[in-house]
Amino acid sequence: MNSGDFSKFIVSFGSMNNYQSSVDETKQFLEDKENIMLPQSDKALIYDALDGIAAIRNQGFNSNGIIEVNKAFIYSKEEDPQWPGHLRNDIYNPDDAIGIITNPNGTTKDAYYPPNVVYKGDLDDIVTEFNFSRKTERDAWKVFAKISKLQPFQDGNKRTALIAANGALNTWEKKSYLLLPFDKYTRRKFIIMLMQFYKAKNENEENKILDNIIDLTC
Repeated sequence: MNSGDFSKFIVSFGSMNNYQSSVDETKQFLEDKENIMLPQSDKALIYDALDGIAAIRNQGFNSNGIIEVNKAFIYSKEEDPQWPGHLRNDIYNPDDAIGIITNPNGTTKDAYYPPNVVYKGDLDDIVTEFNFSRKTERDAWKVFAKISKLQPFQDGNKRTALIAANGALNTWEKKSYLLLPFDKYTRRKFIIMLMQFYKAKNENEENKILDNIIDLTC
């Protein structure tokens, strides 16, 4: 992997969890981990990304690979799931209950509540839809949005989804990574649109919102 291009992916990956280091600082760290100092929280996200990518490259783009990505998120106590790789079931485990604030003002009005129980078959459905698609970048971004909306894991869902979407296209070889917006204002709009995708009630609504999401990407 070209460390310059890959460092952009790392910054994009970490931007969902308050990553502080620049692309150049990240590049230097990837090239010399022993001598370059970064905030511990940033290093944890880098190692999450590296192990998550290794997992999906080893396992392939399938439900097991997606689960293995999340299972690799173990370095950040603040951002990673308590039970990495575990598919949520809040009927048996109250810690699996998730509610997503979708209102830009941060209120609970119109909050999104994903399925109480997530099955491996739910991930299979997302993988199958991609495999029967034209496998374009738009199709891969749909993988990102669908996994994010499903919220299959306790935490790290969007990060898992970003690695999975890149894994679907095998961007590790092409180095044409799917990246979130770098500009903070554009990234905020991206997240707002993603929240709208969560609330979409059917595929037609999802597809319209997905087009708006993609328009904001790098």
